[in-house]
Amino acid sequence: MTPTLSWPQVEKLMTLDGKTAVVTGAGAGLGRSIALMLASAGAAVAAVDKDLLAAQKTSDFIKKNGGISIALDADLAEPSAAEMVMNSVFQHFQRLDILVNNAGIYPPGLPLPDLDYGTFDLTLQINLNGTFRFICAAAKRMEPGSAIINISSNTSLRPAGPGIAHYCSSKAAVNALTRSAAVDFATRGIRVNAVLPGIVATEGTSAMAERFTFFAQKTPSGRIGEPVDIARAVLFLASSASSFINGQCLVVDGGASILG
Repeated sequence: MTPTLSWPQVEKLMTLDGKTAVVTGAGAGLGRSIALMLASAGAAVAAVDKDLLAAQKTSDFIKKNGGISIALDADLAEPSAAEMVMNSVFQHFQRLDILVNNAGIYPPGLPLPDLDYGTFDLTLQINLNGTFRFICAAAKRMEPGSAIINISSNTSLRPAGPGIAHYCSSKAAVNALTRSAAVDFATRGIRVNAVLPGIVATEGTSAMAERFTFFAQKTPSGRIGEPVDIARAVLFLASSASSFINGQCLVVDGGASILG
């Protein structure tokens, strides 16, 4: 039988009505855009950030526009942060369907062997260990059909230049953690994927704004990324449209990583 087109069915694939999402680093940049995107698709969103005021601004914007949201503060360097956040979310919403591990750091560093261990260790503590803790804390409370999306980087595949071994290593480890978690949680019906952005124009990358034109010229798509580009990819991986996609690292960089 030939299927007929049905636009409401297509729209239903991307809806998150009735679901609850946690987004870390939701106070600005990618995290804020992701939180707003998931809320626009119908999810109740817990906006989590180290800066509670920033998280509150994101949450207030969602509520002002008809969505459901709470704001929570959490420092990923604190081992207890993940459990505290998940307890609060579950007490408030009585469910947890989506986790987006977006929060991370990109501290300046030096080329090896001059990179100091403190910078290397701190970067892994936040980007890798923080992601690990949030994955474990969330999975305990998730039902089949839930989704975890980790924000990695295309520099996890190849360095963009010298002096970022700490960052590249942390994000490559996030990729490996993503695949392993996908295997471990598969029998529980929880999917785990990662999004690997390239250069995106955010508050965090404003210091390199003078190089945006250079990066755009090296990208097949002819521009650098915008936060909404990453948010759309997250929405896809959080929705039932990607129900058979698991353990994957989706590069969203306009094709920059395919060039040498």
